[in-house]
Amino acid sequence: MKLIRDFVLLPLFLLAAVAAFAPTVLEAKSNSSVPLNRYQLENGLRVWHQYRPDSKSVIVYLVLQTGSRNETILNNGISHYVEHMVFTGTERWTEEQVKDTIANIGGSWNGWTNKEQTGFYALVADLDVEIALDWLSQIVFYPTFPVDKVEKERHVVFQEKGGQYGWFINQLEAWGYGYDLWREVEKALFPNSTLTMTVIGEEDSLKRIDRNMLLDYYKQHYNTKNATLIVVGNVEASQLRPLVAKYFGDLRSQGEPAAIDKAVSADKGGYRVKVAGPMLNDQIRLITGTQTVGDGHSDRWSLDVLAKMMSRDLSEEIRTKRGLVYSLSAFNSSYRDVGYFAVTTRSEEKHRDTILQLIDGYIENVRQGKIDAKRLAEAKTSLIRSWSISRESNSAIADSLMYWSAILSDMEPIPDYVTEIEKVSDQDLVRVVQVYFMPQRRFVAIHQPAITLIFGLQVAGVIVVILGGWIVYRVWRRKRKKNAQSP
Repeated sequence: MKLIRDFVLLPLFLLAAVAAFAPTVLEAKSNSSVPLNRYQLENGLRVWHQYRPDSKSVIVYLVLQTGSRNETILNNGISHYVEHMVFTGTERWTEEQVKDTIANIGGSWNGWTNKEQTGFYALVADLDVEIALDWLSQIVFYPTFPVDKVEKERHVVFQEKGGQYGWFINQLEAWGYGYDLWREVEKALFPNSTLTMTVIGEEDSLKRIDRNMLLDYYKQHYNTKNATLIVVGNVEASQLRPLVAKYFGDLRSQGEPAAIDKAVSADKGGYRVKVAGPMLNDQIRLITGTQTVGDGHSDRWSLDVLAKMMSRDLSEEIRTKRGLVYSLSAFNSSYRDVGYFAVTTRSEEKHRDTILQLIDGYIENVRQGKIDAKRLAEAKTSLIRSWSISRESNSAIADSLMYWSAILSDMEPIPDYVTEIEKVSDQDLVRVVQVYFMPQRRFVAIHQPAITLIFGLQVAGVIVVILGGWIVYRVWRRKRKKNAQSP
């Protein structure tokens, strides 16, 4: 009888338990993801807003789709130069006031420039979001470019660059005795493209840029139709919308943003790239990889998983088992329309061929479908967990939105990272290797110093010994001759 009673009551108990916990589970699910709010002002400024009620801060980005890729040989470095100049004064604030407005409320601020974007941000407590919006509006859309600040910021840029090296050192770089191996890789992969422009600029162009050039570039690119406002943190849409209208709604669009030239690959690999700048010792820097795809391409997920697997597996083989390197990493780097996959490390020159053979062997195994299912699952789990951890940071979320806002329209859905990574299969890895790791797309780049400090000191030591010996010999001969002449 007790057994029958228990058999009847057990399902009722389980139903009661499920009913008791169901509301909590549903509530947690409904609060776990607040929809991304996207809209556009009449002047063309795009607004992407992610409300995070559990946060105590707000980060605000204002991102413009312009960078060194929009430059020419004559004005290379001007995107970064303009970024510096907007902090030197606005219609309402002096340079000191610009730099104190956010700092005085305990926030942080800065700007950045890369090849395709220029951005500015303010990170503040949630109570101060209006100050952050006001500040960004002032520096980006109301700068005055004070005449007396142009030369000062030119000097600052040169200090950030590491100083002026002069014609001879710059010419050595042009002859291949420099250090910028990544730039040489991009020159080989994307010849005649402005992607090969340095963000900070060349000495000649930086010396040439004047205030009129700065103003012209600013007017052309600092346009509401070329900008996106990204807000992440504890500010509700009902609070944010009127503030955005207040500080950005009256701005006028100045026309359409300038287009960029599409980067065209020569497809003439395998590319062999080398720089030979002097180093402390004979350790070489090694990069090998292949041309891939640009931002937003569906193969980016498979390439990310492949990079994660290669970083771990090759590190274990080359570093842990063989001790040939200290560290090794693999990644897929992409721009708007092109990209490349790279494996990079440092080693003694005598181990170069062995390392390249091990990397090529790994790629060939993937091409043939020899993929460890457990390793693949671990790589995907690692990527997903890292992404999940980053979701705790407003800055990381804003960075992600900045990336997608440059690729997607306001109506296109943002791909779900977890779903896309989980979908990657071993056959996807085989396919991307077969498609992209072809001989005409491959490259090997090496920084092998033409001379090392150690070798130079050794040569100098030999010269000193020889010179010292010659001096001693000359003194000895002179004494001997003098003694021979004595009565």
